[in-house]
Amino acid sequence: MRIYEWFKFWEWNVERFLFILQRITGWGLTIYIVLHVVTVHQIIYGERAWNVVLSLDSILLGRIILILVVIALIFHGLNGIRIMLVELGYLIDKPKEQDYPYKIWLQNKKHRAYILIMMILEILLSIYAGVIIF
Repeated sequence: MRIYEWFKFWEWNVERFLFILQRITGWGLTIYIVLHVVTVHQIIYGERAWNVVLSLDSILLGRIILILVVIALIFHGLNGIRIMLVELGYLIDKPKEQDYPYKIWLQNKKHRAYILIMMILEILLSIYAGVIIF
């Protein structure tokens, strides 16, 4: 497989998009947690330094970053539940002898329904978080 084949988005299925988004949100949340620990550590430098850190939440950019973190957290959690359900066998059919043409397990109705429910929950929870944050 050549490197340019990774960027043929039009050939990807839903599972691959979810995999890539799971990795991206995982790395983003990891970076956020590290930066969060570093900024919370500023409290040892006194009340003035701590107030400067807290003022970042009141500006628009700080709120946008916070809403992006919440959206990433919601997606990462819901997709993680989907992955666990697939691994435990709840979102796939029971094994049986295959007849031609073969049915891809990703086209399973339970799996597709969960992805749809997951995306609807993502949108609703993101809107709710946006209302609370702004």
